[in-house]
Amino acid sequence: MHLRFSTPFDSGEEVSRFLGIFPHRPAVFALFPPPREGTASAPYLGRTADLHRRLARLLSPRRSNSKMLNLRELTARIEYEPVGSAFEGTWLLYLLNRHYFARQYRDRLRLKPPALLKLKMENRFPRCYPTRRVAKDRSLYYGPFPSLAVAERFSGEFLDFFKIRRCVEDLNPDPSHPGCIYSQLHMCLAPCFAGCADAEYQGEVQRVVEFLDSQGKSLQRALEAERAQASESLEFEQASKIHNRIEKLNEVLRQRSELVRNLRDLHAVMVLPGVEAKTVVFFRVIAGEIRGPRVLSLDENAPNPTPLDRQIHDLMESLGAGPAVKSKSLAPPPWEHLSLLARWYYSSFRQGELIMLNPDQSIPHSKLIRICRKVLAEGANPQASAGPVS
Repeated sequence: MHLRFSTPFDSGEEVSRFLGIFPHRPAVFALFPPPREGTASAPYLGRTADLHRRLARLLSPRRSNSKMLNLRELTARIEYEPVGSAFEGTWLLYLLNRHYFARQYRDRLRLKPPALLKLKMENRFPRCYPTRRVAKDRSLYYGPFPSLAVAERFSGEFLDFFKIRRCVEDLNPDPSHPGCIYSQLHMCLAPCFAGCADAEYQGEVQRVVEFLDSQGKSLQRALEAERAQASESLEFEQASKIHNRIEKLNEVLRQRSELVRNLRDLHAVMVLPGVEAKTVVFFRVIAGEIRGPRVLSLDENAPNPTPLDRQIHDLMESLGAGPAVKSKSLAPPPWEHLSLLARWYYSSFRQGELIMLNPDQSIPHSKLIRICRKVLAEGANPQASAGPVS
């Protein structure tokens, strides 16, 4: 893997003259040492907000009493590539580290698995719990959440509306089992002491799956229908109780961001500022897997311009079409992609916009064009704040 620009470096050359070719802009760079015994050595990789200033610090003659890192005598070649946003730089640095440091890249980038909810379907009595471990099994995964604590709080509160178990033991239904506090409060179907049939428990698990897959809308609709029926029957006390449950449900759902989906349905388009003027960069998220980047120019003065709708369609097709993805196995996406996506999305200094897509992955072209122009305007006005777009 190589970056877009490459130039040799001679430690005997005048640094001030040599550095003139490097721009004062954000970039990713790689400093390559001379090959040893004909074998290329791994480079020093970095990302910086000012390439010229960073290379001046690393490659200038070492001061006699300085303890700062200096790579002047160890550099024979420089590769670099300007980037338009922090995420583009992070993504490029991730690819470089994975290429040159296949065994250490996760530690080098301080990547850790994302916070998810797992519904372990292989168990006879499935349960839902927060985790950072993603296995290639029949389990359903939902996320990513900003932290494990947020995932745990959300799961603990939404499970109050259902009656699946929360215990961690492997259950073998036995009428002599003492049960737990949840079964005593009628908040669990109590499969531990054969308080329900397997089919009844699986039906409750299916309700949980529908709730999570629909971002809570399935339970909202059911409760609203119950409230309407109670009101029509003049059972106003019951309608009031159901209304309170709806209010509690809405409070729980507000804890869940738009990014939290079934990983198989986690489809989105990231729109980021580009390096060149009047350009934006697209990344596409397909079932939690990040693909890209692709650059789109919005320069209206370009000769023989292609309609934006057509350009966007071609770019999205080049990043992967929906039908091809659905034919793939149900294996979870690379967790590093989810970690990078969550790190960007939940950052307080996020650049760009995220457009969540429906399970059919249809692209809202008019909305995407509007977001592209918004990202360009925010690039021209750095004080403008970026926010999520559902």
